[in-house]
Amino acid sequence: MKHSIMLLMAALLSLGLCSCGDDGNSTQDAGGDTDTDADTDSDTDTDSDTDTDTDTDTDTDTDTDTDADAGMDGSTDTDTDTDTDADAGMDGSTDTDTDTDTDVDGGPDGSIDPYIDIVVYSFDDSVTTFTETPTYLATGVASTDMDTADGSYTDFVGNPGRAISDTGWNDTIAPNYFYFLVTPPAGGSITLDEFQFDDRSSPTGPTDWAIVLDDGSGLVIAETGTTHTAFTASPMNTVDLSALAGPYTVPVIFFVGASGASGPGGTWRVDNIVVRGTVTP
Repeated sequence: MKHSIMLLMAALLSLGLCSCGDDGNSTQDAGGDTDTDADTDSDTDTDSDTDTDTDTDTDTDTDTDTDADAGMDGSTDTDTDTDTDADAGMDGSTDTDTDTDTDVDGGPDGSIDPYIDIVVYSFDDSVTTFTETPTYLATGVASTDMDTADGSYTDFVGNPGRAISDTGWNDTIAPNYFYFLVTPPAGGSITLDEFQFDDRSSPTGPTDWAIVLDDGSGLVIAETGTTHTAFTASPMNTVDLSALAGPYTVPVIFFVGASGASGPGGTWRVDNIVVRGTVTP
């Protein structure tokens, strides 16, 4: 542990954290006689056949709709259905909307988040009772109590509840830090995804922070950032650990360091530390 502490000091110092869308009829015969016979035949036949068509077509189509499309049988449905399924689109349609996430995995509804909380430090058993022991551990995982490089710490109001706090963030010779060790299940491993935490620095407290890991093969800086002067919504800081995912079959030490305080009495509070990833038994 002492070797790791010395390497951490060097890593923090190297970062500068310490300043840290279309026929007329003839009347004479051939013998000369005069023919007085007159043809009086007259045709009086009159066609009085009048055809009257009284056929009236009164056929009315009263076809009742028996299908489910809200139109006449055989017609094409042009109505607007009322959505009765859960995809936020028309009934039977393919969902193309952007769902609002209503589950706790941080991804679209119905997705499966492979990551879980591996270890959590909320620093309180209740609103008023401080504890430095982990408040949650994934099955099979073990973790030490939170500690500090200088071996001392106190508790202040957290975000919410309680938070762990310390001073000495101005020391450029022996930088201060919080630390804890996470051990995978026996015969299993842990794979890392994120490291989250909240922080609050006093007016004379540290200005910069660094998250450093060590699996026994040397210190690796995961990310650095700037401290906050007040607690806000949690998590306040999220560190991507995908580049350092592992898997790890051996214990991993997590260092939460800070520097740049203007005085030895400047305080830095840390709360709601969460290590997320997967656990393989």
